[in-house]
Amino acid sequence: MEEPLRTVIAGMIGGAVMGMVFVTHMALLLVYNPPQALKNRAAESSVSKLITMATVATYLGWNFLAIVMAFAAQATRSASTLADPQISIAPSPVYLLVVLFVTIGISIPAFVFFQDRKQHFLAELAVFIGIFGFLIPNLVVAVQRSQF
Repeated sequence: MEEPLRTVIAGMIGGAVMGMVFVTHMALLLVYNPPQALKNRAAESSVSKLITMATVATYLGWNFLAIVMAFAAQATRSASTLADPQISIAPSPVYLLVVLFVTIGISIPAFVFFQDRKQHFLAELAVFIGIFGFLIPNLVVAVQRSQF
């Protein structure tokens, strides 16, 4: 199998995991503590189409972002992992620093908008860093080593 296809597969695995976690978390938030605008709209009409479209768009968005990030992780792998690809904590330290920097940059304005849901936002950030910062680069290395 060609190397770019292997990188796409690694990204799709990471994107699927992030999409499932994110959609599940948002669904629980919307069921147990929906915003007032959604409560008002639900009383007027069915919101099932809106929820279904948002779920599909969110899931596809996470997959697309993860595929792009898998190629970024592949491009920034350190020389030691190119010569001897093995799974390590950070096969691409530059990539990990970029992910952390972008996460911090996104989180600063997000804390202003999501003041009432800070703990949920922090949980999602932790999952994001885990999947995009650590899982995806290691998946890229793993699928490059695979025999399929």
